[in-house]
Amino acid sequence: MYIGSQSKSTIMDIFRIGLHEVIRATGVPSEVKIATEGCSLIAKSNDLSKKVDSIQITFATKESANHDEIIRAFDETRIGVRSKCEDGLCKVLVPGFNWKQLPLLMPLDDVIERYSKSTLRSRTWQLEVLAYVNTGFNINVMIEMMKARNASDLHLRAGARPYIRVDNDLAPLDLPPLNAEDMKDLLYQLGGQEQVDMLYTERETSFQYHAAGVGYLRCSGYIKMSAPALAIRLIPEEPLPFEKLNIPEVVRDVCNRHRGLFLVCGITGSGKSTTLAAMVDYINATRSANIITIEDPIEYVYTDKKSIVSQRQVGRDTLSFANALRGSLREDPDVILVGEMRDRDTIRAGLSAAETGHLVFSTLHTTTAVDTVNRIISYFPQNERDLIRQELAYSLQGVVCQRLLKRVGGGRIPCLEILLGGKPIVRDAILEGDLDKLHGIMEVDGDMKSFDQYAVELYQKGLVTKEEAMSACSNEEAFERIVSGIKSSEGRKILK
Repeated sequence: MYIGSQSKSTIMDIFRIGLHEVIRATGVPSEVKIATEGCSLIAKSNDLSKKVDSIQITFATKESANHDEIIRAFDETRIGVRSKCEDGLCKVLVPGFNWKQLPLLMPLDDVIERYSKSTLRSRTWQLEVLAYVNTGFNINVMIEMMKARNASDLHLRAGARPYIRVDNDLAPLDLPPLNAEDMKDLLYQLGGQEQVDMLYTERETSFQYHAAGVGYLRCSGYIKMSAPALAIRLIPEEPLPFEKLNIPEVVRDVCNRHRGLFLVCGITGSGKSTTLAAMVDYINATRSANIITIEDPIEYVYTDKKSIVSQRQVGRDTLSFANALRGSLREDPDVILVGEMRDRDTIRAGLSAAETGHLVFSTLHTTTAVDTVNRIISYFPQNERDLIRQELAYSLQGVVCQRLLKRVGGGRIPCLEILLGGKPIVRDAILEGDLDKLHGIMEVDGDMKSFDQYAVELYQKGLVTKEEAMSACSNEEAFERIVSGIKSSEGRKILK
């Protein structure tokens, strides 16, 4: 790390500002070096954020300077420093002090600037941490704290306290700030040397960790200000059943179908993986099927029940979603779960698998059902879109889009938009490219729902507040319209 000083910046200013930057970016050090050409400071303490046990300042002196004169000048500051000059260098050992006493050291700067070989003003200084405070963080203790507070995510960053996400709100844990060495140690606790090396080589890494008796962790490592950082999501050891997820039966009924494409969509953290896990586990418990999952990384872990489940991780067990999906067709599958439709090749392979008699589940980062159909088609060049619309129209089993809302009394509950395929009116709208009709179809069909309708239901059942329900709607007018019992006029036109 580098910082620049100004014409009026003293050495004490550089030390104070530089240490503040180091602590903010990488955590609290116990030994730090701040240096520029002709001068360096090395500070030590058990905790440099609170006090300094000692500073050694070394600077190059003017050739004409008298060493005895320099030592007398330091003695006259009456700060109690010890100084020694030889071979053109002067070393000054400053006794311990707390941060409130830092201004008392300003006389040292006057002496150093007077006798330094060249001015130390307007310089670039390099900051280097030689050692960090040993805080002894234990990842398993933090995981237990997550579980106790029903947190979904844990954020670990050098220079900051650990944060957890509870009911979509971030809150700090009552723990001291982490430092870069803590982060490296926590990464090692979670993934071993392999993941440490992967992070520093690739600058990102994703992997799974099993906290026995608590759950699985989906760990995403990245680099922040040259220090490791981690975003961790807690996944239950067993997939949650539909009843606990408050997912309607019409979604669960898709699991009983034997071919087609079903997509669960929404933003990151909207519960897509949890819903798909419930669907896979339902099939696992009720059907004699061969289920293949392709994930990056693996999140929920399944135990064979009535079905057999083979889970493959991209990067470890296969090179890509598309490769694994194409290969799975030769592995006698009945159900295929693809973690994400993230490129054209994966979408093409998924549609092909759905058309050839397999039930394919996947996700997209889209916010509405209409957006989802549009997104799939838009992945392909213009000359292929008519064919893709045809494949999608005949293979689509449904699209569910999710938004998690804060539940009255605590926790979260999904608000859904449900579009079901296989119905002539839906198929024709996709074939004709008249996707605007789909929203009206959802509003008037008994099994389908728009976000506005579902939010109204949650509100009327007393599960969410009116404000929370309205946050999931397309607009406030739609919410008020449905609350009053007025259906979409466009939907009525479509059904005529």
